[in-house]
Amino acid sequence: MTSRTLPHDPYITAVVDALTAAGLEPDDFWTSDAEVDRYDSGPAAGCTTMLDAHLVWTGSRGHNRHGLHLVWEHPAEQWQWAPRGADGVLEHDPDFLPALGIWANPAAVVATVRALLAGEPLPEGHAPYWHPADAVRRAVDAWATDES
Repeated sequence: MTSRTLPHDPYITAVVDALTAAGLEPDDFWTSDAEVDRYDSGPAAGCTTMLDAHLVWTGSRGHNRHGLHLVWEHPAEQWQWAPRGADGVLEHDPDFLPALGIWANPAAVVATVRALLAGEPLPEGHAPYWHPADAVRRAVDAWATDES
């Protein structure tokens, strides 16, 4: 994580804690507010930043020979993922995980990561909302308003 607290840190911490409890702890993870907002198409496009989080599993991990990379971005509405190549670079741009909304319950993130690592079908349906995210979402919305 970053050296300072970001508004989405409590949610990402809850996700990492759930993954760790399930024996699926990422090898690395971080949060940031420094990436250019690739979703901004307005007059400030290219000048605004977004919140993001990256969870990385390296090395041979089941189905993914070189690991995988899970991405959370605000203002995207869904989590994303991509397999890692031998050099650690993503094999392709991350794919959206339509069933895994931006505030998905951490247990649903665990189920999705477990399936991705095993090369199994992804859980169906829409993941339940993580209700403690209400406060985090308000903080993220306030951050986004300040960025505009």
